Amino acid sequence: MVRTCDEKDILFKTFAEITSLMSSGKDNRIILQKIIENALSILPSRKVYLIFLDNNLIVKYTGTIRDKSKRIAVEDMPASAGIVNWLQREYESAKSSEGVLSLDLSMLASEFLHEEDSSSTVVSAPLIAKNSLFGVIIAINDPERRRFTEDDIHLLTVMANQAAIAFENYILYKKLEIESITDGLTGIYNYRFLIRSLKLEMKRAIRFGYPCAFLMIDVDNLKAYNDRNGHLSGSRALRDIAQVITRNCREIDLVAKYGGDEFALLLPHTGLDGALRLGERVLKAIRCFKFDGVTPELLTCSMGVAVFPDDAGTVEALIERADAAMYLAKSRGKNSILSYGELDLANPS
Repeated sequence: MVRTCDEKDILFKTFAEITSLMSSGKDNRIILQKIIENALSILPSRKVYLIFLDNNLIVKYTGTIRDKSKRIAVEDMPASAGIVNWLQREYESAKSSEGVLSLDLSMLASEFLHEEDSSSTVVSAPLIAKNSLFGVIIAINDPERRRFTEDDIHLLTVMANQAAIAFENYILYKKLEIESITDGLTGIYNYRFLIRSLKLEMKRAIRFGYPCAFLMIDVDNLKAYNDRNGHLSGSRALRDIAQVITRNCREIDLVAKYGGDEFALLLPHTGLDGALRLGERVLKAIRCFKFDGVTPELLTCSMGVAVFPDDAGTVEALIERADAAMYLAKSRGKNSILSYGELDLANPS
């Protein structure tokens, strides 16, 4: 089929728009919706499905034309073994010598398509990028416009490739984003993200009139542990401590690596009493943890607590005062938690 100049112009503008969205780092859902919208415009379709796997979810886009207007619905569904196996089977089919994706419509119709779709002419293309299969795009023919041609199948394949690249870019962006805010050794948040979060939380605390607590945590005798067991064991111990702290905190709490053998906790909506209770729970969990798989109390921690706004009014002062309380705890024998207010009792004027 030879396309007219108008159709070629529409195609050029379509792919230029999608490429621009991908280059600007737009959310993948915006890009995928635009791909479906354009597929409805360019192809003789009354309906377009875009189905792909996103971790443990199947995201299903359904684009339809009604009264000459395009409508796109997005639905998140739990991934089933059936659809995962189906996609893998279709992927292997697409890699065959024929290179044709031959849909098992009975499988697809039972989970995704409407009954009337299974009796229509269907063309499809896999979402593949760098040998990874993300899903499939499916177009249902509108015979009132015209029948599908080889050109239409080629265009659908190009759109599927764009959708796959957009999703791959989204995954890469998320990976880089996570890496930029997490500590490489322990997998918890890093110092940079901690400071940013602390500033934001203090602003929220001022606005809504609630306290927040900050805890500094230092591993006791880590150097001696390293000398005795080796630095690899010390690194494993830091990862274990990060996991123990995280397991004993609430979902709203932020656990971060402050540096070296120091950790930090940001506790929103928490005053001194709540911070001390949580700190004691974490200390007990670390004390009971068997770092060698057998023996408890191989490592302990010391903690210091400061509360905003009672103890400090700035990020720097809050950290400094929690740090001072932590060092007082270490000087008093380690394996304990003290608040900044207890510094006054230790050093009466």
